[in-house]
Amino acid sequence: MASIGSKEAKGVLSQLMQRAERGETIRITKYGRDAVVMISAERYDRLTRNLMEDN
Repeated sequence: MASIGSKEAKGVLSQLMQRAERGETIRITKYGRDAVVMISAERYDRLTRNLMEDN
């Protein structure tokens, strides 16, 4: 799992999106703390669908 600061992420957003689309999980940090986790839309849909099915 990759981790990148928010300021750096701004400059390479398209590359981060491509990596996430290929299945990588990207953590974006702010002030040294995890702020956001980037995953592909497909993976997000699969995770949320599984959560909804459990209810």
